[in-house]
Amino acid sequence: MPVPQVIYTVIDDDGDRATTTINIPTGFSLSQIGEFGAAMATLIDAILDGKVESAEVSFSVDISGLTNNIAGGSSDVEEIGAFKFTTADGYPVNINLPGLDEGMVAVGTDDLDQALPAVAAFITAIETGVAVTAGTISPCDVGESDIIATNSARERFRASGKRG
Repeated sequence: MPVPQVIYTVIDDDGDRATTTINIPTGFSLSQIGEFGAAMATLIDAILDGKVESAEVSFSVDISGLTNNIAGGSSDVEEIGAFKFTTADGYPVNINLPGLDEGMVAVGTDDLDQALPAVAAFITAIETGVAVTAGTISPCDVGESDIIATNSARERFRASGKRG
């Protein structure tokens, strides 16, 4: 049985959309997964210049409480925050957040500044989980091995496939 996934759609100032997916272990209620989805959307939103447009499992997650949820004038879903993690079983997990806020990049590098509160909070939530009613949901790989370490967090660019 596949693990549940929370899929976030991000839109930039040009109206381009991109998605990123976070896997979570089975065994949580729909209510708990909804809490996780909304909490993680808040953490992702703090890293992006793009707008988190939606978060879905097989139902919509309420992200209406996001305080920074507007597509900035320079937002671009082709600019991503590329996070590389490792699971407890030693497997790699990549999470790419489209619409990265350039202010999250350390000056003079392509590395995300992991000391910034928004970046640090996202990484901590991925590595240690998000508290939900009666438990904690820790992101995992498709084999349900918990993500426990960050290998890198960098700015990357992806082609949209669109021609001007």
